[in-house]
Amino acid sequence: MKKGPSIYYASDKNIFDALNQSKIDNSTIQTLFIRRNIVCSKSTKREDLARFFSRLTHDILDHRDLSNKLGVTPRRERITAVDLIGLAPQKESVQRALEQIRSKATERGDVLQTHIEGSVARITVKYSIIDYKRSEFSQVQEKTGFIELIQEDGRLVIRSTKSEYIDAVRDELIREVEAETDHSLERNEISLFHHPNPTVRSQFFYDLMSDLPNYTRKDVTDVFVYKPRPSRAIEAEENDSEEEPHIERIILRGVGVSQSELLRDLISEKSYHIAKVGWLSLANLGTGAAYEMEATFSDPKECTGFSYILRGVYDRGDNGNLSKFRRAPISSEIDSMARIIENKARALLKELNSGA
Repeated sequence: MKKGPSIYYASDKNIFDALNQSKIDNSTIQTLFIRRNIVCSKSTKREDLARFFSRLTHDILDHRDLSNKLGVTPRRERITAVDLIGLAPQKESVQRALEQIRSKATERGDVLQTHIEGSVARITVKYSIIDYKRSEFSQVQEKTGFIELIQEDGRLVIRSTKSEYIDAVRDELIREVEAETDHSLERNEISLFHHPNPTVRSQFFYDLMSDLPNYTRKDVTDVFVYKPRPSRAIEAEENDSEEEPHIERIILRGVGVSQSELLRDLISEKSYHIAKVGWLSLANLGTGAAYEMEATFSDPKECTGFSYILRGVYDRGDNGNLSKFRRAPISSEIDSMARIIENKARALLKELNSGA
């Protein structure tokens, strides 16, 4: 794996400012000094310690410790899926494609691990992105994503976390699979691009939330509605002339959002359409836990880039009531919900296409 060079060299001021941030606790500061065989009193003012330490020479260990404390905590990312229709590739072809991808990832300095079990091949990718808008010690963000290849009903389902980097790796993997099978595969994605009617697009989300098999919709907590700018407004902006007022995005958040008059008015105008929803569903089987989910199109204008996430689970207590505290979902719950949402979205899209 390639190492370095670093993006920048931390100046004395960078170190001083970092040590005075609240995320840096006293134990971290003590560790930095002890590494240099310097013992400092806990009663010494932090600003004095920061000023003294910033004048010393610093190494990669100091930079790592400060970055770990000041860095951005990665959040779980949404999940998306692509279907490849055609001749199902053999297991050996998939393995060769994975090896090609792993070799290229190693050259970039990323870590890629593969695991094949039965008809499922899983790739775990550890990579870093750089955000120059952030402060020096939080510019590099370490992230982990996954790509799964699943042989299912004569098609190859590629499920992955939704991010620009993982999307690029996934597309590269698809090209490698096509090269190994020596023919192109038809690529199907969940998209409403060919269904521009705002009412149809909004109904897609209503049906997705309400008709999940073995689940009952309990509440709608978030609704994001979108109305593209009319062409005359874009022309007015280009000509530096006065344009008409236009509200492009509206976010509704609360309890029972789907029943609000405001949402009904926006949808009834047949100009706004839903592009993102968050809702709570109760499981009809098992313990009857509540699952908080979200589904969206990353491009709200064209309604492409469908993705979803299981945000959390509310378990039922011994008294039969739902917990007030949301817990993180376990992997089996995420996998189960992924299959349910994908299959429902595919079925809804198939109905739309057959009726088009």
